[in-house]
This record gives sequence, C-alpha cells and structure tokens, in this order.
Amino acid sequence: MPLSILILFTGSRINVGGYDYHVYKYFYELPYFQNPYGYEKLFLILKDFSKFIGLDYNYFLFFLSLIFNFIIYKIFITYSMYPTLSFLIYLSTFYYWHNFTIIRNFISILIFWISLKYILQRKLIIYFCLITIACLFHKTAIILYPLYFFLNYKQTKNSLIYLLGMGVIINPISYLIFKLNINFLGLSERLNRYSHIIESGNFYEFSELFIIVFISLFFIKIADSKENLFINLNIFALFIFISFYRFAIILRFLEYFRVGIFITIPFILSRIENKFIRNLLFITLLLYLTFKYYDTVTAYAIYNYNTWLI
Repeated sequence: MPLSILILFTGSRINVGGYDYHVYKYFYELPYFQNPYGYEKLFLILKDFSKFIGLDYNYFLFFLSLIFNFIIYKIFITYSMYPTLSFLIYLSTFYYWHNFTIIRNFISILIFWISLKYILQRKLIIYFCLITIACLFHKTAIILYPLYFFLNYKQTKNSLIYLLGMGVIINPISYLIFKLNINFLGLSERLNRYSHIIESGNFYEFSELFIIVFISLFFIKIADSKENLFINLNIFALFIFISFYRFAIILRFLEYFRVGIFITIPFILSRIENKFIRNLLFITLLLYLTFKYYDTVTAYAIYNYNTWLI
C-alpha cells in the first residue's frame, strides 16, 4: 500500500521536477526520431515506443514511476537489513532528485543497482552487458565497468588510507582530466560542457560519506560479501568526491554510489550490540533525516505539488 501511494505521488505529478521536467516534456512531445539534445539511443527509443503505444507525457512519467519504485523496493528487500529504514533514508535524501529530475540518468543508475548481484556472483559478461545498456541511457555509466574488479575487494585501514590519500593528490590537478580530448561515446563534449561549472562542494554530503566510511572500518572484518560490496561503494564515492568535488558533473557520477548509504547504515545499526548506543544513534539518525527531508522538500518545492489525477 505505501509503495502504491508513492508510485501515484511520483507518477502523477505536474510541473514538479524543476527545469528538467519541462526539458523532458518538450523532448517527449517532439516528432519521432528527433533528438536535438543528443540524448542516448535507448532513451530515444524508449520515448518513441511509449508515444507509439499511446502514452502521453503524464502517463510516461507514471509508467517510469511504477518501474522505478518497484525496482527500488526489490533492491532494498534483497540487500538491506532493515528495508523500511533504507527506504526512509532514501526518501529523506535523494528520492526526489532521482525520481523527479534526473530521469534519464536514473534509468542507468537502476540498471547498475540491478547489476550489483552479478558482481557478487562473479558473472563478468552479464555485468558488462548491463553496464553497456546503462551507457545507452546515460554516458556517465562508462565509469562503472572497472568497478566489477574492485567492489569485492576486502578493504583494510591501510588500503583505505592509500586510496583517500590518492584522492587528495588528484584533487589539485583534477581540472586537467576535464580538458582531455576523449572522443569515445561523445564524452569530450559532455566533459567540456560541465567543466566550466565549478562548485565549492557539499559539506553535508562529504560529512555523511566520511562518517559512514569511518564507522564502517570497525565492521569491515565481520561484513559478509554483500555488505562489503556496499561499504566499498561508500569508500569509492568518498574517493571520487575528494578527487573531483569542485566539478558539477561529479554529482552525476556519484549518483551511482548512493545505494551504498541506504544499505550500509542499516547494516551498521544491526551490528551494534549495545542497545543504548544503538537506540541513541537511531534517534540521532531520525532527527538528521527530518532535517534532510525538510531541506529536500524546500529545495524541490514539493509543497507546490500538483497532480493530474484531480
């Protein structure tokens, strides 16, 4: 029932989702095969097919909402110690950003989240096939290919220090990477476009990742392969953030790693044996999520929500 309400809430929105909502609406209403924004091929095919079967833009968003929320639900049920808590964390942080704004990117993100089980099962070919499909929805997914070889790695304190230290070294020269002439998949044009958008970094995001990675160190030895994979997602997210936090495009890359937070926090809470400390951390988490949810609702103007259902 709660999932159905969320599907309706997300899928029946009108004019909610910022600038991207209107860009995607304009793109969706273009004649077949027209692609002035240079969107990836599979997204163009998805749009044209949806129009062909008679879906207008509103029903297209509803269809995506149904698929998105069902996949998220299955991922949390599959991997999280406390799926409800994972969903609460997600709803309070990145849910609106993923489901209301970065639609094309989010399709590739979900494909990556689905593919995580093939990293655990060591099925390289299936994983690479899924990531290739993800690239055909959003080019940023190209960074996901090497993760197959790293996410099963059992981190130690020393390896973590080396990795994050490397991020500190990369940071001062990171702007050079955005000047590389990378023609593969049209990345050069995309990198040049975003390389001029400089940010100061997000203090809350850095703090969240740093705290989760630091606490995870105490549980790495007792983490099973599944839990270790999600801890590694947080570690690599922190590495990328330290290395490239000044560039807006890095936010699109980091979206692939968000699921690490949603799964790792419940894992950490489940491993704390002291009941008082566990309850104290849980209450602190709820207070922080309340602040984050208020900040998210304000940022995305959810209080101006409108629906085509009524």
